[in-house]
Amino acid sequence: MFFLKVVILCCGNILAADDGFGIHVLDELRKRNLPKNVELIDGGTGGLDILNYIENADKVIIVDAVSSGGEVGTIHRFTRGDLPEPDSVYFSLHDLGLIEAIRAGEATMPASMPDDIIIIGVEVERVEQFNIGLTPEVDKAMPKVVKMVLDEINTLS
Repeated sequence: MFFLKVVILCCGNILAADDGFGIHVLDELRKRNLPKNVELIDGGTGGLDILNYIENADKVIIVDAVSSGGEVGTIHRFTRGDLPEPDSVYFSLHDLGLIEAIRAGEATMPASMPDDIIIIGVEVERVEQFNIGLTPEVDKAMPKVVKMVLDEINTLS
């Protein structure tokens, strides 16, 4: 039986308040009994490095902080086909933005880029350095995002 390679890439900086959201989600997912074809990756604040993690995957689910001016705790979901313009929604509040990195991968290594990319982001409030912990609204979104990730995995079964 053929199994798809699924990469769940959680990004963020645990030392920068809400920007650590993706890493908190990663910690929750590590407690789950996930299928063997699912790889959990701490993407940190990687910028273009994320391309190494997602290269040749069949499906990629990226979890990160989002800053678009929306209500704190709002969950955003995008596919590769409906990515917004980089200046309207900012993922990865660090280094090169997530959307820019994906677009760079599409331009430089199109054959290695996964067709199925899902990005799940939560609108954040605080991103100060050396401030550990999530604001209540962002923390409240975590169980919903974990469920969304698990639902995405289950659609492959």
